[in-house]
Amino acid sequence: MVELSLDPISRVEGHLGVHVKVDNGEYTEAKVKVSMFRGFENLLKGKELHLAPNVAGKICGICGATHTLVSTEALEMATATYPSERAIAFRNVAYSLADIMYNNVTVVYLFQAIDYSSEIVKKQTPKEYERAKNTPCQFRDIHGYSKISDIMDNLYFGKSVYREAFKLQTNLRDLATAIWLRYPQPLSLKPGSITVRDPSIVDKVKKFMKEDKTIEKLFYIMADLRDFIDHYKNIEEDFVTYGLLEGGGYDADYEEMDIWADERLFPPALIRKGEVIETSLTKILLGVRVYVDGTPYEMWSKEYDKDELGNEVDEKHPWNKETRIKSLISTNFVPIVKQFNGEEFMPTTGDIARLYSMRLRRGKISALNYQWEPRGNNVIERTFARIFTVAFLKEYLENIEIPRGTLDPLSGRKEYVMAVGAHDAPRGANAHWLIREGNKIKRYQIITPSDRNFSPEGGPVERSIVHQKVTEDTITGLDALRIVRSFDPCSACAVHLEYKDTRLMIPV
Repeated sequence: MVELSLDPISRVEGHLGVHVKVDNGEYTEAKVKVSMFRGFENLLKGKELHLAPNVAGKICGICGATHTLVSTEALEMATATYPSERAIAFRNVAYSLADIMYNNVTVVYLFQAIDYSSEIVKKQTPKEYERAKNTPCQFRDIHGYSKISDIMDNLYFGKSVYREAFKLQTNLRDLATAIWLRYPQPLSLKPGSITVRDPSIVDKVKKFMKEDKTIEKLFYIMADLRDFIDHYKNIEEDFVTYGLLEGGGYDADYEEMDIWADERLFPPALIRKGEVIETSLTKILLGVRVYVDGTPYEMWSKEYDKDELGNEVDEKHPWNKETRIKSLISTNFVPIVKQFNGEEFMPTTGDIARLYSMRLRRGKISALNYQWEPRGNNVIERTFARIFTVAFLKEYLENIEIPRGTLDPLSGRKEYVMAVGAHDAPRGANAHWLIREGNKIKRYQIITPSDRNFSPEGGPVERSIVHQKVTEDTITGLDALRIVRSFDPCSACAVHLEYKDTRLMIPV
């Protein structure tokens, strides 16, 4: 038996590790370790409501509008404020460019694709490289590479594909910044509105998308790799998505949530064994359960039995949860997040979940003349889903129209004491739950996509590693690393705290 502690893992966001055991050519055990504590939930307690997006927006520096947007939507629900269709459209353009397209290009080609470069494949899986030398590329007329090995020869740091991806992600980020004004942590976003200094920016975005050829090239490179890489195991086709990009009917009203959430470009869904079992965003959110047994966190007392519409609220739901630390010395600060729908399970979230939702709920989905069809839940499918989403949003932005009208906030019909902002981050389902007392925050809880994917005790990442066959000649953990990166971890949604007096417990 071989034991490996892969810690810290490079080319991910944050300090993440995984301890694995390998026996008889197969991974037999996997334990995720995230040694970063996220203290924002406690930092926000007692703060005035309007400060939440500014504070929460500092959680992450790689998908920097995600938490700002979700926190803003939570405030919009709490304060009966919502944006006009014009403001929604500008938000959607900026969010598509930066938090989805920029992020996904960065993750796929600057983080993940290096694992399939010839510098790594030749050394660690030489038989795979020999097979690549004899495998022609189906889409060589589009991207210009004749053999799969030619693609691999250009994926490493500084090689041609890497350089093209680097330039593209920079251009996408620059375009988004023209709307967000700063990225990460946008300055222009505010409850019920957005500040737009250059209304012509959308014309510039459309022009860029129509003229750009790099997205198509990168997309079809990954399409060829998708067909070539066929040796990674599938886990259950269990997925959750809160949906992505608001429709014009968004009014932030909790009572109407299922209606306006269903208008999102990518619709919400809970999927079990490849079948949609729930489309109501309200029910999906009420089904979230957080367990802290065996973690550094203390259990809390149940305070709320029902939400403001009379729906049952479970003891382990985020509206009841308090972040209480027993010890700051721990190897894993990720709680155990489960989804309840008649039974509890731990679904995958991310781009692959959104594509499954769209395919199952709205029919076949295509981008750049390529039709996406489900092929399971594995390493290459999760990776390909990211670049497919980039291609899909390229076409979406080529044709987007900004409605005329005001950017001023609109008034809703009802304020809520219990509010939630729930919208997909690039990495998947992201939600902020808050309870207010007047204009102050009584409780604030955050469940990020990586809290779901990297949950200990059998979450999607651990399940993907266990029983995976080793493909390397000499075991170094490459397969486990490819699996971890395919989930696009962002464990930097955290505050680092350090203290040297072990006798002292620091309240946070």
